[in-house]
Amino acid sequence: MEYNVRHIDFAGLEKKKYFFDANLWLKILKPPFKPSSKDQKYLQFFDRFRCHPAKPKIAVTALVLSEVINRYLRDVSYKIFCQKQGLENPDKSFYKIGYRPSNKFAEDYLSLCEDIKAFKQIYLLENDGFGDEIRQKQILTSPPAGLDFNDHYYYQLALTRGYSIVTDDQDFWVPGVEILTFNQQLLDKAKSWIKPKP
Repeated sequence: MEYNVRHIDFAGLEKKKYFFDANLWLKILKPPFKPSSKDQKYLQFFDRFRCHPAKPKIAVTALVLSEVINRYLRDVSYKIFCQKQGLENPDKSFYKIGYRPSNKFAEDYLSLCEDIKAFKQIYLLENDGFGDEIRQKQILTSPPAGLDFNDHYYYQLALTRGYSIVTDDQDFWVPGVEILTFNQQLLDKAKSWIKPKP
């Protein structure tokens, strides 16, 4: 299979099925206070889904929602909670015994879920296909180097369903799936791969 990494093109949005990885959903749901120029480009691309006349959709699975919610609560909300508590290096167990039972955790969780639901007009909740379209052999036999379990699963799902994966993850160098990105390292890797060999 060949590699197909492309710079994001804003034209022809309605012609594809899209899958955004968790890193991009985190930028979309809770944009940085001062987004980088690259983050702004991803946000502009996402905004096209909201106003496009063909109403294109982004596929969202339980696995990507789980990754987004858990990572945001652990990596962002929890750190803010600890800072407000005056804790610089809390014990690892404090997430479960201090943060999760708190009212702040419930507020943060509900706020994030409301943010996700606010975009319901541009995504489709889709079954992950595990055990049906995606078999155990595809994800548990010979896992690829460089991809974690979730990314490998998203890759298998994209292969099966024809999704174009939108990502900023430079490790998403996979064959047989269209990868759309603004990540220059990934784009450079694609350019060097298609150069004629001397």
